[in-house]
Amino acid sequence: MRTLARLTIVETRLMLREVSPPLFTVLLPVALLLAFGWSASVRRPDPAFGGHRGIDTYIPSMSIMVSLAMIAFFMLPVVLTSYREKGILRRFATTPVRPSAMLGAQLLMNSGVVLVSTLLTMLVGVTLMDMRLPDLALVLPVLALGVLGLFPIGLLVASAAGTAKSATGWALAMWFPSAFFAGLYVPVEVMPAVLRRIGDLTPLGAFRQAIQAAWVGDVPRPLHLAVLAATFLIAGGLSVRLYRAG
Repeated sequence: MRTLARLTIVETRLMLREVSPPLFTVLLPVALLLAFGWSASVRRPDPAFGGHRGIDTYIPSMSIMVSLAMIAFFMLPVVLTSYREKGILRRFATTPVRPSAMLGAQLLMNSGVVLVSTLLTMLVGVTLMDMRLPDLALVLPVLALGVLGLFPIGLLVASAAGTAKSATGWALAMWFPSAFFAGLYVPVEVMPAVLRRIGDLTPLGAFRQAIQAAWVGDVPRPLHLAVLAATFLIAGGLSVRLYRAG
């Protein structure tokens, strides 16, 4: 536990030296909220969203989903594979530090970025955009499960990819179909039933639906929670098994 804490502190300091990626991740959901939340139409109840307003449903869930996905699909794998290319992971391999500690430090550090991003989005939305204050007792556990379900995907890519360039390629290959089935381009509510079902079974789609439900005070569907939990177990286990220093 002490090793994990020290690694997390070191990784956080290194991240803050390169301020652009974490700053982009923190501000991106706020930018999306501001871009899509000014329209008067999103402040009216919409039957497509169970009578809830867009500013309380698909807009905040989309913003947070994109922020979390940027870290899971891009930042995590690119950082770790660049560590491998520079020989940093090989030097770690000569120490008693276990692979799970390095992966865990990345998980904790980036979880902090997601939390700051979410709270800032909530603050801007409530104070400036007439957003309904969500129930944190529902939102925060779902957010934590989303982190546990999506971050291991990035760790798995980092464990398998040979270079940062190949990790970026894998990230792009995952991002576009995942974003589509999560309703980024076309709202899930207007998709054909078969596409909605596929989205329910994808980690990003499951998270989007779960956080949207929690945002309006509803308990997420067990299917979405199960998909995130299964992804954590499978991708997390494989990332530790495939982790290599060089």
